[in-house]
Amino acid sequence: MQRKNNRLWRPSNPYRTIVFTILSIALFTTCNKEPDVNRFTQSEYWKNQTLTGILPPWTNNAIDSLNGSFFCNLDSNWKPVGEDVRFPSMIARHLFSYSSAYLMSGDDQYLTIAREIKTYLFDKAWDNQYGGWFDALSADGKPLQDGKSTFVQVYVITGLALYYFVTHDQEVLDYINRSNDLLEKNAWDQDSGGYYDALDRDWTVSSTGKSVSSQLAPVSGYLLYLYMATRDKKYLDQAERICDTIIRFMVDTKSGWILENFDKNWNYLPGRQNEEEINVGHNIEVAWSLMRLYLLNNRTDYLQAGKALADSIHQYGFNSNTGFWAATIGNENPRLQSNYTYWWIQAYGNMFDLYLKRVYEESNYLNGFSKGAAFWETYFLDKEKGDTHLSVLETGEVKAQKANQFKASYHSVEHGLLNYLYLGCWVNRKPVTLYFRIKDSKSGDTLYPISIEMLDGLLTEIKINNNVHPLNTSSPGSISLPELKDAEVVVTLVWYPHRSSL
Repeated sequence: MQRKNNRLWRPSNPYRTIVFTILSIALFTTCNKEPDVNRFTQSEYWKNQTLTGILPPWTNNAIDSLNGSFFCNLDSNWKPVGEDVRFPSMIARHLFSYSSAYLMSGDDQYLTIAREIKTYLFDKAWDNQYGGWFDALSADGKPLQDGKSTFVQVYVITGLALYYFVTHDQEVLDYINRSNDLLEKNAWDQDSGGYYDALDRDWTVSSTGKSVSSQLAPVSGYLLYLYMATRDKKYLDQAERICDTIIRFMVDTKSGWILENFDKNWNYLPGRQNEEEINVGHNIEVAWSLMRLYLLNNRTDYLQAGKALADSIHQYGFNSNTGFWAATIGNENPRLQSNYTYWWIQAYGNMFDLYLKRVYEESNYLNGFSKGAAFWETYFLDKEKGDTHLSVLETGEVKAQKANQFKASYHSVEHGLLNYLYLGCWVNRKPVTLYFRIKDSKSGDTLYPISIEMLDGLLTEIKINNNVHPLNTSSPGSISLPELKDAEVVVTLVWYPHRSSL
């Protein structure tokens, strides 16, 4: 493992770079205007796309080894542009990505980078006086803004949550809980419900506006991952409270769509003069979150609300012929559809269709997923420079910026990780192998290695430091750990759909 002054690793070995390039070419030169959609339903395709096409260019181009951070504004050629601001939310999203890459591969290079991102966040981004995370830093790690936006708090926790899932680092869980407790105490409106969007450095509310993004991101970003990692009901309860709030206050009673922005008392604040005001991605995210919770709490009201929203989204926001997920549609007239979309919306649409296939096994959602995956491969993947384009028109014309305040490696990597797990476990129903590096554990500590909402999963093989470890017959989806320190745990798991939930 090559390192430079204990800062974030970037490959300097020419052989490694050549290997990455060859693998990337092998993946991307198979793309054409009429791709073989059958391969999109193979889980290994998504793992390979993540490890050979998505992450290598970030490793090669986005890491600032001098300052121990990531460049957060990069043009289509991976060159830094504009103001050199470091956003902890974006850097933490890379933490999610490199943790995911280790989870899928067991390759130490990813964990090395993830550890150093974690250290950077703790050393530079944490506010030692008031707690929580700074919104923006200078290149050398000095705070640039006094405010604390909910968006930033949530996505730093998101990166830490996946790192905790992989390592069970108790210091990380402590930061997660402290951060989440601060949000719950200060950002949640104790009178009317919902998270405020913006606070001052000392956690005084600076704006009483509430957005769907601030409500949704904790659920999809970290609460469900933390619940699967710990089975601590407090995370599930929090996610349910948030979704109940969304359903109660953020749904347009006439159209049924999820609206975007509100004041403190849940009065809608229209943001557009035209009718294209419905964010398809956020509507997908709400429906997807409801489905994910349904598999955990069996609440039929969540299933019904999620399915109704899914039907509308597919009718108006998805082109079943091209696989294109529109960015926006009209509220009063949903046939008013944008002719462009963003990488994260296309990714969410793809993952959502796989989830719908899990909930409704006899459905045709797998075909919709294959069409969406083909659009993703054909138009979003940057076959020349790696990763994805920021935005494309339905015709395939691109807006090719690589990184900004809202684009990092996260959405593309989560897309690869969850497609890999959803397809492997729920569609192909084949064993899936995952890798963990447990920082330390006491004898009898529990590891729950299934990160998707699969309480009826079974572990078929466990290895700790390359030695076979006995299966837990009393709890087949968990591992009773011995005392460990910096130990590799390799787990193979499968889905048995007719076994009763644990």
